[in-house]
Amino acid sequence: MLRTIKLLGNWSANQVVGRRRPLIAVFSLTNYCNFFCPMCPFGDHDKVNQAKFAKKHDLTTDQWKLIFDKVSKYCIWAIIEGGEPTSRHDFMDLVRYIYTLKLPITLITNCSLLHRIDLNELKKYVKFVICSIDSVFEESYCKVRGVSPRMYRQVMDNLHLLTEYKVPHYFNSVITKYNTKEFIDQSYFDKALQLGSNAVSFTFVEDRSDVGYSLLPDRQTMVKVCESILDYGKKHSSPQIMIPTQYFEQIIEHGRGIFDECGVWKSVFVNGDGTVLVPCWKFNSPQNIYNLLDQSIEEIWSAPQWDIDRTCHDCKVLGCIWYSSQPTTTFAKNYMHGLSKMILQ
Repeated sequence: MLRTIKLLGNWSANQVVGRRRPLIAVFSLTNYCNFFCPMCPFGDHDKVNQAKFAKKHDLTTDQWKLIFDKVSKYCIWAIIEGGEPTSRHDFMDLVRYIYTLKLPITLITNCSLLHRIDLNELKKYVKFVICSIDSVFEESYCKVRGVSPRMYRQVMDNLHLLTEYKVPHYFNSVITKYNTKEFIDQSYFDKALQLGSNAVSFTFVEDRSDVGYSLLPDRQTMVKVCESILDYGKKHSSPQIMIPTQYFEQIIEHGRGIFDECGVWKSVFVNGDGTVLVPCWKFNSPQNIYNLLDQSIEEIWSAPQWDIDRTCHDCKVLGCIWYSSQPTTTFAKNYMHGLSKMILQ
C-alpha cells in the first residue's frame, strides 16, 4: 500500500508539471497463441510459423526480468497477457518475479492451459485472473475463437477448476456480430454465474485496420445489446458489470465511446520482443518503435510521438481505451459502485 501511495504521488506530481508517465504495466509475454480469434493479431492460423516466430523473437526469462525491474519503478499494477501467456515454459517463474517487485498482478488468459498450472501456487501471486470468454455457449464460442468443441469443453472444465481452487477470476467478453444474442436475451449472465464468475466486463470489438472484414455488429444490434446490459445491471447485483454505464449510454447515443483525449499513455504496453509502440499499435512504423531493453521509461515517455494521442479518436468502441481516457470522476464513481456491492455481498 505504501508503495502504491508513493507511486501515485509521483505520478500526480508529474501530471502537475505536464509530464506524462505510465501507471499500469501491460506485459505481452509471448507472440504465440493457441487460439484463432479473427479480431486478434495473434489469431494467425499458421501456428507452426507463429511458434517459430515466437521462439526467435520472444524475450528470454532474464530479459523480461530486466524489463520488469525498469517498469516497477513507475507502475502500480501489472497485467500479464499474450498471445497466450500460460504457453510459456517459464510462466510461473516470471509471475513469481513480478510478485517479488510488489507489483499486484492480473493475468489475462484464454484459460485453455490452466489445467497444466499449479492453481494453488498461482493464487498466491495473482490478484485476479481475467478469463477471455467471448461467449458462454459452445457454438458461438467456437465461431468467435476459431476453436473446436473439444477446446470449448476444456476451457469450461478449467473455469470450474478456478472455482474449485478458489482463484479470484472474472470474465471479459468481446462482443462481435457472432455472439450478440446471449447479451440481448441476457442468457449470458446466468451462464456466467454458473461458471463461477461473479463479475463480467465487456467491450465491443474494435475492427482491425489490417484486414478486409468487420466483426462489429450493426448499429441497431449494438443499441439492443447496450440496452439489455444496462437493463440487467439495474435489476441484478450479480454478476457485477465492471465497465461503467456511461460506455453503453454513449454507444446508444453516439454510436461510439466519447473522450476528450486518448489515455493510452497511462499504460506501458510491452510487446513480446521488448518493444513499445508510441503511441500505440495503430501507429506501427519504424520511427515509432522503441525498446525497453535498450531505453528507459523516461526516454520513451519523452518521445514526441505521444502528442498523437492528444487528438486521436480512432478507437471508437474499444473498452480499455475508452476507460483509460475517462475523467477521474468516472473511475471514482465506478470504484465506489463496485466497492459498495462487495460490502453488501
